[in-house]
Amino acid sequence: MRFAYPGGVEVYPEPGLTLTLGSGVTALVGENGAGKTTLTKLLIGLLRPSAGSVTVAGLEVAKITVAAMARTVGYSFQNPDDQLFERTVQAEVSFGPRVLRRSAEGIERGVAWALRACGLEGKEDVHPHDLGLSERKWVAIASALAGEPAVVVLDEPTLGQDYPSRERLRSLVRELDDRGRSVLVVTHDMDFVGEACPTAVVLSHGRVRYSGPTSKAFADHSVIQEAGLEPPHVDSLARMLGLSECVSEADFLSAWRR
Repeated sequence: MRFAYPGGVEVYPEPGLTLTLGSGVTALVGENGAGKTTLTKLLIGLLRPSAGSVTVAGLEVAKITVAAMARTVGYSFQNPDDQLFERTVQAEVSFGPRVLRRSAEGIERGVAWALRACGLEGKEDVHPHDLGLSERKWVAIASALAGEPAVVVLDEPTLGQDYPSRERLRSLVRELDDRGRSVLVVTHDMDFVGEACPTAVVLSHGRVRYSGPTSKAFADHSVIQEAGLEPPHVDSLARMLGLSECVSEADFLSAWRR
């Protein structure tokens, strides 16, 4: 797949980007300008490839409207203020399912689950912009989930989150995985990648430099440096102590016990 912005700047140089994302939770990481945001916009149909094709859940995106793709892909923007416009949290979270003409029962079920999963119960009547950044992020995430899409894209979901909120986010992506959803987490937060994303894709200058288990994603430090990334802190600590490669606290504790 190829894509160029007006002016002819190629995002994915010859021979183009070839990437298959399976079910489960996948992290998409890389330096600014690597092509991550462009890829997410191609996934939801906001952009169209100049060559090749993008297929999501069996649907060729170029043949479907953006509105129709919203039935399949739920997208949470990096900046929630680019996404939120309703007067209450309840109206915001229910907007997508209402526009998609879900049944009343489906709307009630999806919205109730999204509010619970995102810690927003009791805030249904609050104006989204009366909330802090962390909770506005959660409203945006809930809005992406309420329509019960098969694919969920979370752009920098840990931005502005404290430790309890990060733990909630870990639980959320785990629950989405258990429900059979495909989750793509676009992030610079390598600690969260190590803790919550079993699979990782490393992009650098529009090319896939690594795609596979997160447990092995940081083994080649030349790739990590090229992509402008730092390994999870626990991995750096493990290396200093002469332990095997670790990307999560559980990995570290297991290696330490051994």
